[in-house]
Amino acid sequence: MLDRIKQKLMQSGYDEKNAQSLSARLVDSEIIRKPLLKWLKTGEESDCSYEEISAFGLMRERKFTYPNALNTIAWLHKDPKTARMALASGIDRIAKGGQ
Repeated sequence: MLDRIKQKLMQSGYDEKNAQSLSARLVDSEIIRKPLLKWLKTGEESDCSYEEISAFGLMRERKFTYPNALNTIAWLHKDPKTARMALASGIDRIAKGGQ
């Protein structure tokens, strides 16, 4: 599945290095598994959230790509304190950060 995610990310405009890094984080989170699999299979984006923060909200308000938004939801679930601090600081490129 990791390779499928990487290939989809590269098709979506990510370079190989960032696609590799992001795919490893996306595959590792159960909270985003269902929308991730749907996106891989059909290309359809499904919203998901952690508490009051949703993937679609991040895309709308922060201009995140769908994979970045899913990654952020997974990060919020895994480490809410750090992720919330990063979001509050205005970070907008979480996929490139060193979680």
